Amino acid sequence: MNRWITLGALIVLIANTALAQTQTKKEPASKAGSAQPKFKAVFEPVNYPQDSELRDVFFVSADVGWVVGLTRSDAGEGGILLHTADGGQHWDVQEGDPHSGTRAFEQLYFLDAKHGWATQDGGGTLLRTTDGENWESVSTFSAGKAFVFSTPDVGVYLDGDKIFRSKDGGRSWTQVYACRTRVEVDGLAREVQCNFQSVYFPTPQIGYATTVNLPDKSSGIAKTEDGGLTWNVTRFLPNASAGDRGGVFFTDANTGFIRTYDHIFATSDGAHSWHGTTAMTLNGPIRFADHEVGWVARGSRIAYTSDGGKRWNTAEIRFPADVFSSSLPARDRGYVVGEHGMIYRYRIVPISYSVKGMISAPAIAAP
Repeated sequence: MNRWITLGALIVLIANTALAQTQTKKEPASKAGSAQPKFKAVFEPVNYPQDSELRDVFFVSADVGWVVGLTRSDAGEGGILLHTADGGQHWDVQEGDPHSGTRAFEQLYFLDAKHGWATQDGGGTLLRTTDGENWESVSTFSAGKAFVFSTPDVGVYLDGDKIFRSKDGGRSWTQVYACRTRVEVDGLAREVQCNFQSVYFPTPQIGYATTVNLPDKSSGIAKTEDGGLTWNVTRFLPNASAGDRGGVFFTDANTGFIRTYDHIFATSDGAHSWHGTTAMTLNGPIRFADHEVGWVARGSRIAYTSDGGKRWNTAEIRFPADVFSSSLPARDRGYVVGEHGMIYRYRIVPISYSVKGMISAPAIAAP
């Protein structure tokens, strides 16, 4: 009797063990099924419906932004300054006229949804808004020069070796610095002028301005710690030019990036020292959404990082036209602009999402 009870228990034990092994073998398949992606990254068209050359874009949030450029018509350039409050679903002309001879608009800079500035070709007109809707001409300076504002009143612009400062929102400007530095060429000392090209203020007090290459093929960076009143320049990065407008960006007072013609360099100590990154250099403005997520977009490529610039990846994106400029207001939202009214919006969307003209994109940061 006891022998049969023992045999029965053994049979039950074997059966339970086999069942457990079967469930264990099925479990990975179940987990694999649940790991299917629910989201994807895309670029989708939110184009302006005119044959336009869109030169710059600036978004202060995921949905609120501005674009500037010109349209092509029989009347002339047809400069335009566009605004959207719904992520590009609708565009309104705030300044200019696409069917007129208005000169083209060139650059944008905003502190928030109310305080912004734009430049216009021709006389180098600087326009300002204090409500995000209405614009007024406040002054003129050489067209195409880099500029930035650190507060609604204080701004600087670059003109060759000189830095000018405004304390009244751009109505008047005063020269505060002229850059000369010593370089060595073929073993001989030279006193030379700098040629400033890009400027950025991470805080109202601290700002950085970079130069193109000096005669010894190095570049310089000037720093202010008093809101642009005084500047000091140091040379850095031999055999590297700091590129053009938009080539410098700081995520805080000490952490920043400079795009040269062949590399992106980074600093974490307020420009005292620099090190190279893995980024492929693209001749576009550096943009960061926060301390970790940033990109450089130009032509048909974007170089992007999600770890504060330690590692960079590059992706080829088949846009219908070359990218001229970009904005990255959030880690899951960005915009690029270019020829023929092209405006593409970067978004993280459900995996089943589809829209006409949509282009697959790398997921820069996890949703």
